Amino acid sequence: MVIYADVIFIENFISSYIMLLILAKYVTKVRLHKIRLTLASALGAAAATAIFCVTLDTYTALALRILSVFAMIFTAFFEQRKQFFEQLTYFTLMSGIMIFAMFMLTALMKHTVAVAVKSGIAYFDVPQKTFLLMFAASYLIMLFFVKVFKNGKNKKYYIMSVTHNDKTVTVTALFDSGNLLREPVTGKYVSILEWESVKKLFDADYAFSNLPDHAEDMKLWVVPFSTIGNPSGILFAFLADEVTIPEEKKTHVKSFIGIYGGTLSKDKKYNALINAGLL
Repeated sequence: MVIYADVIFIENFISSYIMLLILAKYVTKVRLHKIRLTLASALGAAAATAIFCVTLDTYTALALRILSVFAMIFTAFFEQRKQFFEQLTYFTLMSGIMIFAMFMLTALMKHTVAVAVKSGIAYFDVPQKTFLLMFAASYLIMLFFVKVFKNGKNKKYYIMSVTHNDKTVTVTALFDSGNLLREPVTGKYVSILEWESVKKLFDADYAFSNLPDHAEDMKLWVVPFSTIGNPSGILFAFLADEVTIPEEKKTHVKSFIGIYGGTLSKDKKYNALINAGLL
């Protein structure tokens, strides 16, 4: 089988680009800078080309592959590098699912397909149109598994304690992977807590609707946010003295807590949302 360097580069550039986009949209929940995304994909494609087209021993090729994955993720998600190991886990998972799906699809073809595998990188000797169809199908399979795995992992509850003004409230909190809200001035993450719990920290005997009248006394911050249904909202928040999540052995000093006036859970299973950046 003849292996073409340009074909390897293009195939791996496209696959790396797509996987990084999925990682950004469904796992890290950020919009990637196109220059970073392109550079990261090019790094992965260049490493894959070198592994196939340059004479390297097994251990060197494997080391190059591992380093290239590290470099891709670090380059694409430099601003979210605290989530590096989660990003690495999902990228590895997606790579495995894609290769497995491609092999399964080749097994369904009527004619024999020549395949070469080296250090976790697969080269399929098929016409470009066939490869694109295989890639599209494997992409859908990969996306399905990532969504299922991510959604299953995200529905996790924790005990969270918030300390402020020498008072502490302890509530059940849902880990919210989609919440990476930050206070724009300090850059600190913002978790969410229901007003019924917050008012215990301030000895407040007034309704949530009166909160703006007491914002100065409570030293509240105004945090802008956007959601699908509300593209330009604001949230009152306070800088809690301490936020503790015992199960994860996490303690955050001076962490923002956004105040929610309603009920977060219809069945009252939880009273707070933990910002994904805190875990």
